[in-house]
This record gives sequence, C-alpha cells and structure tokens, in this order.
Amino acid sequence: SRFCEICFCGLRSEMVRLAVPVLCVVLAAVHGFVPPAGAIRRHHLVERQPAISMVALAKHDRTNLRRRAYNRMYKSEMKTAVKKVLMAVKKDDYDTAFSSLSTAMSIIDKNVKRNLVHKNTAARKKSKLTLKVKALEPVER
Repeated sequence: SRFCEICFCGLRSEMVRLAVPVLCVVLAAVHGFVPPAGAIRRHHLVERQPAISMVALAKHDRTNLRRRAYNRMYKSEMKTAVKKVLMAVKKDDYDTAFSSLSTAMSIIDKNVKRNLVHKNTAARKKSKLTLKVKALEPVER
C-alpha cells in the first residue's frame, strides 16, 4: 500500500512536470490565433451615445449619418448605371450599351460635382466604358 502511494505520487509529479510546459505551448499557440479584444469591430448603423452629453457632438453624428446615406444613394446609382453598360456589352447589344453609356456618363459627372468620386477616377471609368462600347460599334461601309 505504501509502495503504491509512493509510485503513484511519483507518477503524478512526473505528469505535472511534463504537463506544465505542454500546456504553456498550447495556450501560446491558441493565443496566437485569437485576435485581441479591440481588433474585432462591428459595422452597424446604430446611433451611438456620445461620451460627453453635448448637443454639438450629437449633431456631428446626425450629420454624418445623413451625409453617409446621401453618398451611398448616389454611389449605388452610379454602380448600377455602370453595371447596365457592362451587361449590355457582355450581351453584344450595341444600341442598349450606347444609350446606357450616356446615362452612366451623366451620373458619373454628377458624382464628380458632388465630390463623391475624384475627377481622374471618373475620367478613367468613362474612358473604359467608352472603349468597351466602341468595340461593339457596327462597321459601316
């Protein structure tokens, strides 16, 4: 009986001596895969309470939300117009592509005026769309 207790205690201390470094390595590996607590961000349009209860701070939040909605609406309109042109080009439909190209160019120019798109970006988009539509243009003899 006394012999078993000594052997068992000896085994237990040997296991603890081996288990501690293994446990440390496993925890370090798991900690490497888990992002820090502040790294996970949630993008919700929840109107947050300002840290200081001041009318001026709340007004900035309200105007930012209003401007964001305004910008999203017009950017979405532009993306839709560009997609219409690209879909018509993909279907080899010159008439539809040409008519939707003029609409897309108008919308892109208006978004430059609204400062939603840089003028060089707009020029690049318009140029690429024009080249794609011109490639479909029927050859007249």
